[in-house]
Amino acid sequence: MVDPAPTVTELNAGDSSRASHVWRVDPPGGPPMILRRAWWTAPEVSAFMLGLNRLFGVDPRDLDRTAAAYARWREIGAWAVPETLGLVAFRGAPALGVTFVPGDPARALHDADAADLGRRVARVHGHASATFGDVTGRGGRPLADFYPEALRVVRELAAHFGPGPWAEHWPAVEAAFAAAPTPTHAAPMLLDWDGAQFVWRDGQPFALVDTESSALAPPELDLCLWELLLTPPGAAQFRTGYAELRPFPALGPHRAACRLLLRALEVEGAPPLPEWLGRPAPFDA
Repeated sequence: MVDPAPTVTELNAGDSSRASHVWRVDPPGGPPMILRRAWWTAPEVSAFMLGLNRLFGVDPRDLDRTAAAYARWREIGAWAVPETLGLVAFRGAPALGVTFVPGDPARALHDADAADLGRRVARVHGHASATFGDVTGRGGRPLADFYPEALRVVRELAAHFGPGPWAEHWPAVEAAFAAAPTPTHAAPMLLDWDGAQFVWRDGQPFALVDTESSALAPPELDLCLWELLLTPPGAAQFRTGYAELRPFPALGPHRAACRLLLRALEVEGAPPLPEWLGRPAPFDA
């Protein structure tokens, strides 16, 4: 008797806003699992992917490193993280298997308990590193090189994906990076925090299930991203929760350079630079 074939459901396959194809596989009589592999063949597919690769050495096509990133986030312990199940031959190419985590539909991060998010991010930032780069720490580079390298990558991304919006702003851009102080340490972060990267339960992020776009970066960069994702009341609650566990860093000296890097990566689209830099800074309120 031939065993029945598993049921395969494509989740975000080919979605250019995500790094990977993702499938849910339901074997007959067995537990479901998730399979994932990068859908793109070269980092030049987007500003985000190219910047992630050039600045942090991250390449979601490397499934062994992706598995190591999952393991690192499990060690950190800020959220539940699925176990990896090794490489699986699937539709003509390797894919990384991870355990399936059941939960509720994803929500926006600003719907979560912001104080709890702040506490969890503070715990992540407690895993300090003396280098920046891949979240596993392999091939890390000195923190003194972070802002000079970030400026180089911003220039590369602008040249590749459209120099027009940057053309008249280069003196100010260079001044912002020159003024940013050398970071004191790096910590794990995701360059694309989003509610869809989590499995949610009871209205809160429960399990971090998408770790591919993670890196070791200055906490100031991470917090400059978080303040763009939260409402002003949420930002105040996040900061309060964070400060329960760690001193909240001064973002002012870093904010312009960090926002310029995030804009080059197009983490929130491609708004005009003055509008992007002029967005409120609720963590300073």
